[in-house]
Amino acid sequence: MSYIYKIHHLPTSDPTFLAFLAGKFSSLRLTALSVSAAAFSSTFAIESAFTASQWIGRLQRPGVHTFIAVAYSPNTKPEQQTIDAGDWVGSATLLGPTPKAVYDLPKSGGPEIGRDDVESKWQMCAVYNSPEHRGKGIAKLLINGAIEYAAKEAGVGRQSRVRIIIHQDNILVKKLYDGLGFVDAGHSTLSEAFLANGDSALLPADGGASQPEKYHARLPLIMWKVSSFDGLR
Repeated sequence: MSYIYKIHHLPTSDPTFLAFLAGKFSSLRLTALSVSAAAFSSTFAIESAFTASQWIGRLQRPGVHTFIAVAYSPNTKPEQQTIDAGDWVGSATLLGPTPKAVYDLPKSGGPEIGRDDVESKWQMCAVYNSPEHRGKGIAKLLINGAIEYAAKEAGVGRQSRVRIIIHQDNILVKKLYDGLGFVDAGHSTLSEAFLANGDSALLPADGGASQPEKYHARLPLIMWKVSSFDGLR
């Protein structure tokens, strides 16, 4: 069956509506943690214990922007292609904007990043689409949707920098981002990746000091894309 795919920026301002959306999001997220566990720093065991209020709170965290890919039947009219209809088949998280002083990883070996008055800085993570809908370009739609949002938020005359941190051996994921215009920008540690992705709670109490080969080896690959908004979209 063919589908119409659309990317939505999940709204968080209406508490009643958000409760419903949080329920749909939790189902999608737990499925993702089950079928693509290696792609996430968190686990099904951790997040399956979250309460309904915790799911709502996670979506309402300051600086957290959630993008949802929704699949509609081919005869769905444009006005019916809303976030609460159709099947949720993918998601991505965008964190930011983040000040340079927090965002910068000075030991990464990557290029210098711009001042905050020149560019806004964002971290993208947790890009997922369900196995039944892979090969349809959904990951690209999610990533581009997040990039366009960041560029628009930066405003005309100011750049936006969207960064990802991926496993150094994940050739397929690197190829995806290469094709979308991302460039290599050094290496991080696993500890730095957890912090950048908003997953500091998943670090050991000692910050990984007792397992330096795991948490402090500078191996994960940093990639980013710098974009600008022309005011026409």
